[in-house]
Amino acid sequence: MSIQRATEVFYITNAPFAVPTLVSIESLRRWRPAGKLRINVVLLDMNQERVDDFSRLSEDLSLQIHSLRTDAIASLGNDRFNQTHVPLATLARFLIPEFFRNEDGDILYVDGDTLFVQDPKELLDFPAPETGLLAAEDQSYFYANDYGKTGNNIRSYFSNIGVTADQGYFNAGVLKFRAREWIKISKDCLSFLEDNLSICQYHDQSALNAIIGRKRIRLSPIWNFKPSYWNWGVSEIAKPKLLHFVGGDKPWMGKLKVWSELYPDYIRAVDRRRHESFPLRAWDEKKQADELKVERWQQIKDNTIFLPRKARRRAMLRSLVETSVL
Repeated sequence: MSIQRATEVFYITNAPFAVPTLVSIESLRRWRPAGKLRINVVLLDMNQERVDDFSRLSEDLSLQIHSLRTDAIASLGNDRFNQTHVPLATLARFLIPEFFRNEDGDILYVDGDTLFVQDPKELLDFPAPETGLLAAEDQSYFYANDYGKTGNNIRSYFSNIGVTADQGYFNAGVLKFRAREWIKISKDCLSFLEDNLSICQYHDQSALNAIIGRKRIRLSPIWNFKPSYWNWGVSEIAKPKLLHFVGGDKPWMGKLKVWSELYPDYIRAVDRRRHESFPLRAWDEKKQADELKVERWQQIKDNTIFLPRKARRRAMLRSLVETSVL
């Protein structure tokens, strides 16, 4: 039986994600179980002025702040690196073991583009596995059986990194693991990336899925809930506890229907943390209008020609909610 250990939380951020990361931490801190939690933030490639500004911005959140240069992973940013909205800096999670206080402790890693919307106590209390890690399915898991180009591409990608349908494919934005285990995982993932960078379409996430394989405990999607799930009509199936704004569109950039209910409170939280040292990307009026048109068109397709696909994804998500831990 696993023994419950004290949990520390780790975030990693560069300058463009600094403010959203603080908003996520604020959403965690407001719950009583996280009031005295040790929360670590690793600042990537920031000069002393930015470090000082971040420290002042976060004084009310009682954070442990660390600085890290990404020189150690710079060699991976070569012509084999898949250029997507995911930057090279995401690989820095494999460099954080130097900041662990206790190799026998549990670590909850959380991406900065997240928001805790319910009490995190269950996730904080649930012990990390002795080997492997705890993680929820990525949205790509739901697309793998689709007909057409997207499904074909995902199946090919899964095959390249050795992922099978029964083991699933997890998202790396919310992970729980033992500190000692992460030290080993990090070394193995960096080695895998060195040898297989061109097939790692999602970089650190690809390497993690390839290395962890079946040594993963499946976390319920309510703890890594993508807003796109709402478009599948899952409100009666799953109530999110931790939202994750995956993809290139983020709520601090502009307003979409899918996150319209939470948008006013989210933007107010962003506005309280805004700082000239950490400028945020925002859509102009034309981009905002274009994004809404794309969203509306996708919703029309999901409710007409893709209705069977939406129903299949909803059934898959229901099964995950019923069978996953937490």
